[in-house]
Amino acid sequence: MAAPAADPRPSAPGPRRSRLAMARARRRSPLRRRSDRWRSALVQVQALGLVAVAVLCVLLGLSFYQQGRADALRTAQSLHPVQARVADRPYPSGVGGDLAQVSWTAPDGSTRQGVAGVPAADHVGDQVQIWLDGSGNVAVGPTSTANVVGTAVISALLVMAGADAVLISAGAVARSRLNRMDQEAWAKEWLVYEPLWSRRG
Repeated sequence: MAAPAADPRPSAPGPRRSRLAMARARRRSPLRRRSDRWRSALVQVQALGLVAVAVLCVLLGLSFYQQGRADALRTAQSLHPVQARVADRPYPSGVGGDLAQVSWTAPDGSTRQGVAGVPAADHVGDQVQIWLDGSGNVAVGPTSTANVVGTAVISALLVMAGADAVLISAGAVARSRLNRMDQEAWAKEWLVYEPLWSRRG
């Protein structure tokens, strides 16, 4: 019994076309519709838009951070910190952090009391740092660096999410209109060529 012939193979492999060459061939294809060119342009515009939004949001976040740090420094310049003792059990303030009755020693040696924000882990008798205004009253201290960074990052992310949602929604609307245009064009062509194919013309 004769052995089966080997599969015919070319003596030399054919040239492989690069992705760029294939993309150019698709662009020059006679089957490429005008709507296909618009779809390609839409993808490119959306990609550039998403990159631009990311860059702008990074710059916006840096701007928020610099503004927050400047506000914190201005606030710190108008206040001065003192060490106080927690005189009563801390309780939630309802807006983040805890409040507690604290006491501290004034520059004239007298003991004063007031309500100030304290960390959640503090207990009665613990030492905390509070901020006083020029009149010696308890004031809200400057925003910490961690809070400034967190606010800047969250703000930039929210802006980026909103801008990306607008870009993606606009792209979806544009694709829907292109699909509708293709369907209408196909329906018109079908009315012309269907009678010829079915020999009803």
